[in-house]
Amino acid sequence: MSLVPLASLSHLTFLLLPASLCVLVGCSGKPADDTSGADSPVVTGDPPVAPTLVINEFLASNKAAIADSAGEYDDWVELYNNGETLISFTGLYLTDDLEAPEKSPLPTGSGLAPGDYLLIWCDGEPDQGDDHATFRINKAGGVVALYAASEGFDPLRVDGINYETQPADLSAARVPDGSDNWVAGQTPTPGGSNGSGS
Repeated sequence: MSLVPLASLSHLTFLLLPASLCVLVGCSGKPADDTSGADSPVVTGDPPVAPTLVINEFLASNKAAIADSAGEYDDWVELYNNGETLISFTGLYLTDDLEAPEKSPLPTGSGLAPGDYLLIWCDGEPDQGDDHATFRINKAGGVVALYAASEGFDPLRVDGINYETQPADLSAARVPDGSDNWVAGQTPTPGGSNGSGS
């Protein structure tokens, strides 16, 4: 299976972001002068070094790997906080359609502590809980992407991956967690470490 990471924030879009988004995407810029105490913008001409919230693993053909709380073997995406700060999910979205970046909001009022994981069930059944996406991912291939809404901007892609056909019960994962190294055909490790890669 071929895995192709999607480009994240570009030089053109990454010019002025609120500081809260910079925590999320790892800005390299310096805070603009602002003594109002509000969410100060960060001015930079460089894209982030690496996102701190990443899609860390996904399974698009879950036949028997792990069941959700309803006992269903639904497909899933695992998020991982690769940073050193709690990340709020406010204004964050998962999608399987780059033309609809705000397709499925992440759980509101929640966040992810450094080094923690969150499993989002991609079953198209959001009525089963806020950890259930409004879409299903396709085992025949597609895209999974993470977006952040920002006032005055189009939604910004924080992370994403294109993938081809995925065999049943074998995930695609970053090894080690949060790295740029995607490995297909993995034994799923939902909510846990993907290993060291050594």
